[in-house]
Amino acid sequence: MWAGPCVKFPLRIEKLSKDIRFSDDNSYCYRDDESIFAFGQLLTKENGWLHLARIIVDPAKRGKGYGKLLCLELIKIAIQKGYQKISLNVYRNNASALKLYTNLGFREVAEKSSEENCHMEKT
Repeated sequence: MWAGPCVKFPLRIEKLSKDIRFSDDNSYCYRDDESIFAFGQLLTKENGWLHLARIIVDPAKRGKGYGKLLCLELIKIAIQKGYQKISLNVYRNNASALKLYTNLGFREVAEKSSEENCHMEKT
């Protein structure tokens, strides 16, 4: 579920980068000496929107503020690229992510949301 509906399971590593639209200029991570522990993407959408996608933090590192730091950096990059409108999707059952995004100024857009998925925007 974390990767969204574009990623087909079971994962096939040779297709994953295409499925998530991975590129050096849209994918960002935090890493330490041992591994990557947080990942996120900025994807261009229509009408001047930039979309935060696949915000992932290693479960062992959760609760330490890395998700917030990653999102703040992605928002900063978006603004530096000239975007003022940012969107994201989050599963409704992900209470900690919903709280984080709300605290960062994102608001639900009901007409773009579903029973399972919350579409949020920040302008």
